[in-house]
Formats: sequence, C-alpha cells, structure tokens
Amino acid sequence: MMLREAKVWLQRARECHNPLILARGLRFERRRLGLLRFCVGLSSVESRTLLQEIETDHIFLAAVRGNLSRYTRYSPRAVDFMLVDNSGSVFFNEVTLYVIMRALRPETVVETGGTPGKSTAFILRAMQRNGCGHLHTIDLPPAAVRETQLPVHESYHEALPSGASSGWVVPHELKAPHTQLLGPSREHLPRVLQQLQTIDVFLHDSDHSYENMTWEFETAFPALRESGLLLSDDVRANGAFSDFCRARQLASLQVYNLGAARREPC
Repeated sequence: MMLREAKVWLQRARECHNPLILARGLRFERRRLGLLRFCVGLSSVESRTLLQEIETDHIFLAAVRGNLSRYTRYSPRAVDFMLVDNSGSVFFNEVTLYVIMRALRPETVVETGGTPGKSTAFILRAMQRNGCGHLHTIDLPPAAVRETQLPVHESYHEALPSGASSGWVVPHELKAPHTQLLGPSREHLPRVLQQLQTIDVFLHDSDHSYENMTWEFETAFPALRESGLLLSDDVRANGAFSDFCRARQLASLQVYNLGAARREPC
C-alpha cells in the first residue's frame, strides 16, 4: 500500500510542477481521511483501501474519460484528484463521495444538480459494487450550445454540448439504479422526498446561492434517517452550510468545498 501511494504521489509530482500545490494536496489528503472517519467511521487504512479501489478502477475511469473526451478537450490527469487553490480539483470530491457510498452502503440517495454527472457517475459506480442502492438526481441543465465539444476553459456547468443530455459523463451501464428528474429543485425536491419518506444521504450540488442552499438543506434534512448524511458541494460559495449546521447544532466537517454533517439520533 505504501509503495503504491509513493508511486501515485510521484506521478502527481511529475504532472504538477508546483511543490506548493503538491504540499496542499498532501495536506488535504490527510484532511479527507478525517472527513471519511467522521462520515462513515473508516480508519485510515480502510479509507486508503477504498481510495485505491476507485483510483485503479481502470474500466470505469476509461469510460468517464471517454465521455469527457467526446464532449470536451479535457482528459483527467493524476493531479486532478488533488486539491488546488481554494476549491476541489475536478475529481477530488467525486473520489471522496465514492468512498462514502461504498462504506455507508445507502439504500436511498438524493442529489440536486448533476450536470455533467461527475458525482452521479461515482455514486452509481459505488452502488454497483455494493449491489444495492438507488440514486435520485434532480438537475436543471444549462443552456445547450451548438458546439459538440466544449473548449477547455468552458465550465461543464455553464453549457450543454450539442448532442449531450444531463449526466453525460455517466457510463450507460451504471444507469439502472438511477432516477433523473429535470427541472429546478424547488419543483421536484418536496415531491421526491414525500414519495421516499426517508433517505440515507442528501447531496446538494445545484444553484449555490445562499437562499437556495438554505432552502434545500431545510427541505431535505427532515427526511434524513438517524445518522444520515447531509453533504454539500461548494460550501465555500457562501455561509449557508455553516449557518445551517450551527443553527441545528449539527456536527460537521469541511474539506475546502465539500461539507458533511450527520443527523444524530434523537
């Protein structure tokens, strides 16, 4: 395990060409282990085993890379699993979510957002390996453009490539345990939660305005089972996640832009 980790970080160092970014990556790798311990009680060894599982899942990662290459001019490198500057790199959070889902083995997960489907793909891959679970995604896709390939500088969340649909990163073979609803969360989330009654995990990744994040947390939290997880991407966009956790007196942790809180038993 230690030899493999050394090889991975050596590869990242070669790609990175910046010792400061590499140092940040190492620091936040340790913080991620703490987040995984908080969320699902994994030891560092157990977390690293599952991290290795997904980072060496060559068939799945090749499918994701293939979809990215089809609609963008971008192909992930090893360095893209690291944290850079003040936000998560392209797949750092997705790898973290994979480990959480593998360890927790949730039956019901609800996420808002989803375009282009990076988180969706990694959650569904974890569910496939678990042999259980269903993911409900509520997504409001961005406006479609004429280009079939987005330029490198184009945000995946700001344009929908020609010929693509919401969740275009997700490999087709993973879509069986997946229900997708297109539209704003305010239209679909209350109805979905009413139908499901109880959920294991809620993940916010839609409109990151303070008002919408707060509304989604307040709407989804009552449906969380005891010890269920409230997860949020882009928690650094504003103080909505921190304010919600403080008001509810929830134990929570953040690794830069990924936040996690637990609903403790009453």
